[in-house]
Amino acid sequence: MSEMTTRKPTGRKADPLTVILAEVRAGARAIPDLPAHLVGGKYPDSAVNIYHQRGADWQEINRARKSQGRLGVDGLAVQVAFAAFGGRTPVEIREGLVRLASLAVAAIEQIDREDR
Repeated sequence: MSEMTTRKPTGRKADPLTVILAEVRAGARAIPDLPAHLVGGKYPDSAVNIYHQRGADWQEINRARKSQGRLGVDGLAVQVAFAAFGGRTPVEIREGLVRLASLAVAAIEQIDREDR
């Protein structure tokens, strides 16, 4: 027979990152199967080059925004997303997607802190 263990309430709040990751996990499970191709279209190699260039373009835009004190999470997210899909290998794309997910989680944490 297996034993069921019950957790005793500790009075501590849940770690905000744990809460966010639970939301992300639930959202990811609700997404249907993704397309087989990381980069689609008629000319995926060209698309990768375009994404890579757009990532570089957004890096420059974000430098200008930062120097003007106007840098926003939106620009960073666009830059990181383009850079991710501008990766030359699945490993590079994966690393970029991890950066994008990390940025998204950090942005959610910031929103949640501001709501308190």
